Amino acid sequence: MKPEFENCFVNLPLRYIYNSPEYLDFFIDNSIQPELGLDCLGDECLSMDWLLDIKGKLEEAQLKCTAHLPFLDLKPSSLNPAIRNASIDTLCAAFELAKLFSPQRMVMHPSLTSWLEEPLFERSYANCLEGLRRLSNSWPDHPPLCLENTYEYDPESIVRLVEDLGRENIGICFDLGHWHSFSKGSEHDDFDLWFDAFAPYIKHLHLHDNNGRKDEHLALGQGGINWDHVIPRVAELIHAPTITLEPHNRDDFDVSYEYFKTKIAPNIF
Repeated sequence: MKPEFENCFVNLPLRYIYNSPEYLDFFIDNSIQPELGLDCLGDECLSMDWLLDIKGKLEEAQLKCTAHLPFLDLKPSSLNPAIRNASIDTLCAAFELAKLFSPQRMVMHPSLTSWLEEPLFERSYANCLEGLRRLSNSWPDHPPLCLENTYEYDPESIVRLVEDLGRENIGICFDLGHWHSFSKGSEHDDFDLWFDAFAPYIKHLHLHDNNGRKDEHLALGQGGINWDHVIPRVAELIHAPTITLEPHNRDDFDVSYEYFKTKIAPNIF
């Protein structure tokens, strides 16, 4: 059975499947398309037979996927060459892994350090830009690579990266939960500022909720994000983005999917 919404995905790290195979069974049994988190911690998750089995099951179920590149302990903008090079090498290896699954989108964290003083930030930014070019060049015709906001103070650094890279297959993943918590959107009430800056480059959205204090990954509508304002703004996009829901438990998935199906999808797709 094909998924109800072809442009909707739900987060599913590979390590979840490795530790609890029933996660993948749930996605397949319910025709849910995964955003595969390529974040396995150790070589145990990288058995080719195991990966091919996952790929085969998704294909048999006619489910597409997106891919989230690793981010734990990675810093492609690092001022430390050893950390920077290890980060880019890890991301390039993840690109090779992503090829196996033919993802519709790939998501990564640039992990820029907004609090650095100006000269150091510019060096850090240049490192990140160089690393992203190396990553993109390793698979020139890769699916859209979407740079995700995390701890940035404002949207300008990510917009600048996309513009400086100048590649049709590199855009932005706007994570609304990160904006609302990490970037203090709940305090600044500046969704429009972020959305207007990102809008020309948005290819993908990460949707989850929180109360502004931390990245809680609550179900949609269960936190402080003003979805009644967000949804019409997203509907303004000329090209509808792909979307990943990011609940962290089954109850939040049920609530989020119902909210998405009844309030978001009819206005966007």
